[in-house]
Amino acid sequence: MLIGLAFLVAGVLLAFVPGTILSSILNEVKAAAQTSGFSISTTADDLKNLPLLFEIGLALFILGTILFVISFLGCCGSCCKCCRFMLILFVIVMLCLMIAQLVIVTMFYVTDSPLHNTLRSVLKDKITNEYDEQGEDTFSTSLNLVQHYFQCCGIGSAADFGSKVPINVCKTNTNGCYSKLTDLIQSNIIWAGLAFAGLLALEVRHVALD
Repeated sequence: MLIGLAFLVAGVLLAFVPGTILSSILNEVKAAAQTSGFSISTTADDLKNLPLLFEIGLALFILGTILFVISFLGCCGSCCKCCRFMLILFVIVMLCLMIAQLVIVTMFYVTDSPLHNTLRSVLKDKITNEYDEQGEDTFSTSLNLVQHYFQCCGIGSAADFGSKVPINVCKTNTNGCYSKLTDLIQSNIIWAGLAFAGLLALEVRHVALD
């Protein structure tokens, strides 16, 4: 139940008040950007415009709500003999949820999965419709920082920008930023796997105790 509540709270913060938990990160990014010659005027309140932030927060909120509700059902089922069907329902839903988590993690691990293809498509559309090399909006600033830090260009390549290619970065870097980010994740896959295994172990323990 506590895990569900934690996901629920994190989802609300990310979806509706992202500045609350991302302001400290923004301050660190601003400090790093200044040493690299960038000036960021973005405030914590502007972070709500980061790509996919609302969607991630909403997904965490829904997941947290589901976990909280089914945990409540499990508690009722284990405490009251007349509500044993709730315990059975709790176990079934938890097993389905764990299978769904395994599927999502597997799709995230495989870089050419539908999940990654969708993310690439969404980000490319945002570059086409919203990116401005000299812009100070959250998305443009964030992309400029990512390109500068990872020495990459666009999501897949410079072609993502159409006629507004940022020459300062893309004239020397041809690799897309998405592959750079996935390479970073792959290099830390052991730690990510251990964290996911720990989460699954907690869920299995929760089911077993109930």
